[in-house]
Amino acid sequence: MPTSAAPPTQLSDLAGALRRRWPVVAATALVGLVVGAAASFAIPASYSATTTVSVNPMNADPLSSSAETLRSVSMPTEAQIVRSRTVAEAAHKTLGTSQGIGVKGILDATSVESPDDSLILSITFSADTAKQAAAGADAVAEAYLVTRRDNAAKQVQRLVETADKQIDAIDKDSDGSDSLRERSLAIQADSLGDKLAQLGNLDLNPGSVVGPAEVPSTPTTPGIVPLGVGGLFLGLIAGVPLALLRKEDDTEIGGVDGLSSFGDQIVLDGTKDSDPADTWDIAAFMLKIPTDLGFDKPFTIMVDAGPGHPTVAGQELVEALGRRGRTARFVDAGAINEGKISRGWPTEQKRVSWAGQVVVIDTTDLSSDANKVALATRSDAVLLARSTADDASALRRLVGLLKSKNVDVALTALFPTSTEVATLR
Repeated sequence: MPTSAAPPTQLSDLAGALRRRWPVVAATALVGLVVGAAASFAIPASYSATTTVSVNPMNADPLSSSAETLRSVSMPTEAQIVRSRTVAEAAHKTLGTSQGIGVKGILDATSVESPDDSLILSITFSADTAKQAAAGADAVAEAYLVTRRDNAAKQVQRLVETADKQIDAIDKDSDGSDSLRERSLAIQADSLGDKLAQLGNLDLNPGSVVGPAEVPSTPTTPGIVPLGVGGLFLGLIAGVPLALLRKEDDTEIGGVDGLSSFGDQIVLDGTKDSDPADTWDIAAFMLKIPTDLGFDKPFTIMVDAGPGHPTVAGQELVEALGRRGRTARFVDAGAINEGKISRGWPTEQKRVSWAGQVVVIDTTDLSSDANKVALATRSDAVLLARSTADDASALRRLVGLLKSKNVDVALTALFPTSTEVATLR
């Protein structure tokens, strides 16, 4: 009979694997917790302080609208000026060498933000100590304002010098006559004089610090609690696939404890019985078979001993029931066409023919777990017979499939291997 492909992994299989291998997940989570907590001591503390600066549009017309005033200053450009080397060098002079921060360190420690449609710059400075962070933010802000005022003053001075040169040139060209050319030169001189007057009255106030930096009370670097929780979470994430991928020793069930991960099913431990018939007698006693079956339907018991079982488990249960005075019919499902089983065997007609009887259906020789589950859903009781040497993975997979169809295993009878039986005898 051809062997069918193994059924796909079920969610119940994954959940069962995690329950069985929870120590792996717990160990990785604990490692993550310890690493995260240790990282909080290894990572140097960092503090951040922010100074708020209001930028004055020095080249704006004081009579213009607020929208024009905003357009007269490019805040992204001003933010770049704050992070320029010129400002960093000026801040370094203010801070002095006692702070232990060089020009490059100031550039790396400075960040700038500006809210949309505003003339506000938020200058943030990060340092190893709280006082150093506050001092650095204020120093960069002051250096920016000084630099901006100096640049504006230099620009005004350049314009003044240019206008003076042009006026001097006009004076030299003038001959004092009343010609048209002289009147044109006079108009140019008057215009340049007006420009000089405007330049002299130009507001060179670059802005002001409206929010000095406050000394931060807590570091910006995460502490032991957030890093520990983060490490714990990462450990759990790493532990789940590690537990699922970890190869188990599933070649043998190994005893009653090996069935503990299969749920709350009742396990009959017959590994100490010298005669398997004794175990079957107890199994027949433990199965809850109605005393009076009536004449309208049978009581069906599915028995599965798994591949390689040395005896016919269903026949052994029939014999055990006979010793208890209960006549039972044995049906070997391995002799039934599996296509017929998948389509709905036993049919209603067959069940009517079994009415009033105890019917033991042995599925040991069926190659398809899906057909075993199908027969389990049509049976009144399910008994699994396994040896301690049976493949635990195959049994776990079958139990998972049964649970997925809401089929409860009435009893699992555990038997010793043939070698163990010989030793017991």
